[in-house]
Amino acid sequence: MSLTTRRRAIYTGLAGHFAEDELLAVLALWESKYADKPPFALNEFLGEVAATSERKLERAKLYRELVGALTGPLSALLPDPEPQLLSWRQRMGLGAPASVAADVQARHTFEALSRVLFNELDAGLLPRLQRFAAGNLSNLRGSNEQRLRVRGWLEQGAELELAGLGLEQLRQLLNLLYIGLCEYLGPVVADQRLTQAVQQVEALHLAFAPRKLL
Repeated sequence: MSLTTRRRAIYTGLAGHFAEDELLAVLALWESKYADKPPFALNEFLGEVAATSERKLERAKLYRELVGALTGPLSALLPDPEPQLLSWRQRMGLGAPASVAADVQARHTFEALSRVLFNELDAGLLPRLQRFAAGNLSNLRGSNEQRLRVRGWLEQGAELELAGLGLEQLRQLLNLLYIGLCEYLGPVVADQRLTQAVQQVEALHLAFAPRKLL
């Protein structure tokens, strides 16, 4: 399960128990200390929340709702609260956790790299590559919603950022584009195009190095 989906689930489970600013503070605590921990760490998370909250929490009920949100259908989850969380952190003078910041930076670099790759393709080849990638998304890790958003990016030019892909998913997607380049241009030319694109993006000095996507 991606960070975006887990954040949506935690937000959904917490939403009925806290007012907005307190909810975002609790969510920020989860993201900074517990997002990468296994599910059984939820009790530890709720213990810390209870210790810092000024009111008594129904921990058992809250735990059940969090587990239900994490294991239930994606359609039952609230939208990703990342924009509100970012705004709250800015108001509080806080930075995003390293893992979250790295994913955001990786997405920006991926978009720059894919833009360079796409711009170098003939007008007739680009839609063929995009259709090839869109037709082979079944093995992309993540939720169906994320795959649909990636398909929308490939086929309709929708915002890829909305898919909330993590680093490993971005690597998978880049590899899929590379396989498509090999299919249509041959492996030698595909390697040349990818190397040239990486060099061009390196010249932009982005926070996340494009070679980390390979």
